[in-house]
Amino acid sequence: MNKDKLIQLKRELELLEEQQENLAERKETFNQQNASLIEHISQLKMSIDDCKAILKENAEVEYEKTGDKKLLGGIGIRIGTQLTYDEKEALEWAKNHQLCLTLNKKEFETLAKIQEIEFVKKQEKITVTFPKEIIIEE
Repeated sequence: MNKDKLIQLKRELELLEEQQENLAERKETFNQQNASLIEHISQLKMSIDDCKAILKENAEVEYEKTGDKKLLGGIGIRIGTQLTYDEKEALEWAKNHQLCLTLNKKEFETLAKIQEIEFVKKQEKITVTFPKEIIIEE
C-alpha cells in the first residue's frame, strides 16, 4: 500500500471538508444579506408563471378561432402529436412484429444476479471502498 498517497488523500479530504463548510457559511451569509432580493426574484418568477399560464390559455383559444400560429408578441403555436396507448398491447405488438424491442439492462441484471440464466456468466468484481475518515497508524 502506498502510505504517502494515503497521507495525501487524508489531508485533501480534510481540506475539502473545511472548504465545503466555508462555502456553506458564505452561502448562508449571502442568503441572509440578500434575503429581500431573493424574495423579490421569487415573487417575480411566480408572477411570470401566472402571466404565462393565462397567455397560454389565450393563445390556444386564439389559435382555435383563427388558425394563426404566429401571435402577438412573438408567441407561437406548435402542433405536435401526443400518443396514448396501452403499454401491454404495445409490447405484444412489438414482439409479434419483431420491432421496437430493447433490453431493459438494469432490470435484466437485477434478475440475472438472483436467478440462474444459462448464457449469463457471473464473475467476482472487486470494488475498493474508502472510509469517511482515514486513520493512519504509525
